[in-house]
Amino acid sequence: MENLSIPTLRVLYKHYVNWVSAHPERTTDLEASIKWISYFLAGRINNSTLLSELIYSMSNFMMLFNDQIILSTAKPNSVTVNNKGKKKIFSSENIKRFITTVDYVEVFVEISAKKLWGTKGRWIIIVLLQTVKCMARLYLLHVHKLHILESPPIQPLDRKSVGLKCNDALDGVITLPSGRTLRKLDHAPPMNRRTWEAPPRADRLSGGIPSGTLSDRHIVAETMYIMKPIVHLGSMCVFGEKSWKPWLISITIEYISLQRLKSFKNLTPQQRLVLSKRSLNLVMYLVRSPFFENYSEKHIRLFLHWFVNSVPLVGPLMRPFLEYMKQWQETYFYLWSV
Repeated sequence: MENLSIPTLRVLYKHYVNWVSAHPERTTDLEASIKWISYFLAGRINNSTLLSELIYSMSNFMMLFNDQIILSTAKPNSVTVNNKGKKKIFSSENIKRFITTVDYVEVFVEISAKKLWGTKGRWIIIVLLQTVKCMARLYLLHVHKLHILESPPIQPLDRKSVGLKCNDALDGVITLPSGRTLRKLDHAPPMNRRTWEAPPRADRLSGGIPSGTLSDRHIVAETMYIMKPIVHLGSMCVFGEKSWKPWLISITIEYISLQRLKSFKNLTPQQRLVLSKRSLNLVMYLVRSPFFENYSEKHIRLFLHWFVNSVPLVGPLMRPFLEYMKQWQETYFYLWSV
């Protein structure tokens, strides 16, 4: 039976790879459906928080795994190897994949730790996870020279166009010395598939962000941003979980780091986009403790109650959020997360 099961699993895996590669849009719909299941499970069965977070984490893992399938199918020769022909353990792609995996699973691990070992065990796990992520990001910054990465470092693929983009990058594009790309006339796609956009540069196809070389001053600013979760956890240990000082320290570090990085003149468009997202993330401090408990919560609840009572058909969707808003705020809106 064991000898028969291994070939069977290989055949099933091959069929799955072929299906994902041939139907990327259906795969996206399937992943979205699983995420919605995790949302509707909240509060409806015992241990619903743990189960819904497990399903949500699984959907993210599925998305990451399917993205790798689609990308490897579109770019079959894109695996980086060393001189011995073996994949580098500490390559930038492996480290980014590791950080992304931790980002996807950390909330589930924290909730599980609290169920098993209580609040003290949860905080131990939080410190361990954030320390590992911090070290990995610092390694990418100072060793691999990858500056201003997104969070998580591996973002979802644009599945609708990844196949067309990769084919263009392989044999249908001319790259000028300036870095601008032009599509060859004999490699133009059919009229019904044309986007009329410039083809992407080859270094943007892997899902990573090409890094402009930062000065030492700006590398210090990025290091500050990466170290922010550890500094925040340390300040919470010193001043207490409900103190305003950790909140103020964290937002100050993030603001100073952001302003210094924005002053760099040679940022790539992708890096500028990341900094724009970080700017928007400053708004999240309005729903983080202790600001949430003292100011935001009552106003958000008043608005949501008005919204549920005034807009038809939104009640079934918004009432679970109202009931579990405080629990979700404590679970998801971390000041220590990058």
